Amino acid sequence: MKTKNLMALMLTLTFANVYAQSEEKVLNSDPIDVDGYMHEKAVSDGELESLKSTVNKYKNENTLYKEKTKELNKLTNEAEKIGENAEEKIMANVEAKRAETKAMAKIKKAEAKLKCLMEDIKSAECDALRGNSDIQVQQEVSTGQAAPVATSSAEAPAALNPTNAFELIKLIPYAGATQYNGQIEQLDSEIAAGTRLESNITSRFSMGVGFNFAQLKTNDFANSMYSNQGWYSGYNNMYGGREIQYRSMGLDLYGKFFITRSERFRPYVGAGLGINRASMKYTNNNTYSDPMFGAQFGNENYNTTYASGTLMAGSEIMITRSFGINIEGAISSGLGNAMSSQASKNITNSPDQKRLRELGNEIINANALSIFAGAVVVF
Repeated sequence: MKTKNLMALMLTLTFANVYAQSEEKVLNSDPIDVDGYMHEKAVSDGELESLKSTVNKYKNENTLYKEKTKELNKLTNEAEKIGENAEEKIMANVEAKRAETKAMAKIKKAEAKLKCLMEDIKSAECDALRGNSDIQVQQEVSTGQAAPVATSSAEAPAALNPTNAFELIKLIPYAGATQYNGQIEQLDSEIAAGTRLESNITSRFSMGVGFNFAQLKTNDFANSMYSNQGWYSGYNNMYGGREIQYRSMGLDLYGKFFITRSERFRPYVGAGLGINRASMKYTNNNTYSDPMFGAQFGNENYNTTYASGTLMAGSEIMITRSFGINIEGAISSGLGNAMSSQASKNITNSPDQKRLRELGNEIINANALSIFAGAVVVF
């Protein structure tokens, strides 16, 4: 019994030893590839693997550095372009600011000069502005090709804004139209013209003397109402009334105040007093007696002298130093009673006298509205 047990134990130990050797052999055998074949296993150790790892690390770093260098170069180029554009933009802004500053300085200087000229301010600053302007214009005349234009603008102030009295003399011929607005009649002139001789007293005030002439014609339909007789009723109905001719001429003394001291555009207001001589008569002025109507025509003339007052407003517009145009509106009227002739008050002997006198007084005391245009000739 003991012998059987010993043999079983020995078999068991032998089997365990064979199994252990077999397992170790399997574990240490070469791996089988997926294709079912055995391949030789590469020989390696820790030092070699460490060296391989270090080499691969440096390769990866070189690749990374190359890619990084390319990206940095791209970013650098883009940054340089942005910097160049920004520099151009900054320089453009700087130039714009400089131009704006210069323009504002010129505008302020021009405004200050304009204020000095318009308000006639007497100060060192205003004198300097006026003086600098004259010097600058003279320099432009001496160095530029547009000398004639600059000379005109430089000399015009000396001609139009003199500092001493009677340095400037102007001849102003004019013509226009006048409307007489009376209490009953409203008549328009055929001719309204005149001429003036004017000189400066100061740079903004001038005085002058003028001659004026006006003429108008109208048909008389009211004679029968004023003569207290019915002589003209039938005549007027048949022939359409008799034509009356009115003429006046006069001398006036006036003054002008120029609102600004502009070199070209010179608006003004003014007033004047005048003495006038007016005459009126019927165009058909022959003594006549109509056997059909019994109408009697006289040969009277109505002559009168009267004073007048005038208010005016207008502007001189200078084209060159010595020539310009003048545009003016005026209102005038007779002052007081006219000094008319008193010949023949008898209606029988002078049937036209009363009508002529009444119509003449109507015209003389009417508000005469005038619009004139003329030339300005500077000596």
